[in-house]
Amino acid sequence: MSYEAVARALESGDPRELSDRALAGRFNVEEEFVARVRAELGVPLFNAGRRARREVVEAAYLAHVEDVEGGHQRWTGTVTRDGVPMVTTRFGQESAHRVAFQLETGRPPVGYVRVSCTYPHCVARGHQADRRLREERRRSAPAGTAVAA
Repeated sequence: MSYEAVARALESGDPRELSDRALAGRFNVEEEFVARVRAELGVPLFNAGRRARREVVEAAYLAHVEDVEGGHQRWTGTVTRDGVPMVTTRFGQESAHRVAFQLETGRPPVGYVRVSCTYPHCVARGHQADRRLREERRRSAPAGTAVAA
């Protein structure tokens, strides 16, 4: 592809949404070529940033979630050999349980994330618990009461 094609792509939309890698793949050119065109045109650098990452991961998560009875959600996407639901994006792969937990709480999980309900591999946002949340639930439960994962 030519300089003009890359330049048109950079100028046609929000250039901050177009990475050099994505454009290089689209036009079958080197990333350095796209970076040079970007610099010559004075187009801002691509910056995925935390917000963009969250939006991409959330969209990938929502694309494979299906509501089922009882407020639970079933995963329709990729799973590991052990049946663990996995969210796959350009940023990599992580368990749908971790993604659901982070989307619900706004913070990264501490330790393993486990399903806190009885529906197998439920990926509902409010049905996930990390180590910190499980410990808080144990401390606040009346003595002799069993607390779910």
